[in-house]
Amino acid sequence: MNTFYLDFETTGLSPYLNDIIEIAIKKDGLDETYEAFVKPKRMPRGSLYMYVPPLIVNLTGITDTMIHKNGIEKSVATYNMYKYIEKHATEGEPIYLVAHNGNSFDFLFFRRLIHEYTTNKGIGINAEVIDSIRYIDTLLLGKAFPKHKKFSQKAMCGKYQIINESEHRALGDVLALEQLFKNLCIDYSSFKEKEENYYLVNPGEIELFI
Repeated sequence: MNTFYLDFETTGLSPYLNDIIEIAIKKDGLDETYEAFVKPKRMPRGSLYMYVPPLIVNLTGITDTMIHKNGIEKSVATYNMYKYIEKHATEGEPIYLVAHNGNSFDFLFFRRLIHEYTTNKGIGINAEVIDSIRYIDTLLLGKAFPKHKKFSQKAMCGKYQIINESEHRALGDVLALEQLFKNLCIDYSSFKEKEENYYLVNPGEIELFI
């Protein structure tokens, strides 16, 4: 099954104006992940320049020092993210990319990164692989049946007693997202009077509803 879970931490809430500072991606059921700190554009703060605004530091715990010491260039992170997908995807089958609030956030960043990379570098990314990607937003899936009243990832994970020990860090959110998606698929299968794992095994059909 070509299901991948994705999360970005960023310098702000705009997929058009802000930059990523951390990325994590994981294929369903696979222990191997890809995660990295990413160097964004530096922003002025008084007479100094910083990578991460104070609000984001407080939210994520990611500091300028962490980015300066361990961050890689955005183009490198984009290529590595793509190669992880390419390496672990079964050839000839659709790829399902899952994120929470992805339609309004993560998927926009993902498409922007791929577009910038192919525009500036132009090599190393197979357009057929990108074109085979289908996008599933767990926020919208949660809204498709009446179990949930609050739709943040934290609130929805709480409903399923999923513990995220690294909230607002990319890998922690990805590991929690994997559990959340599986629980949502089971509940949605029951809601639609299907077999328990129907939508987990047939994620392509979820696209009809979100």
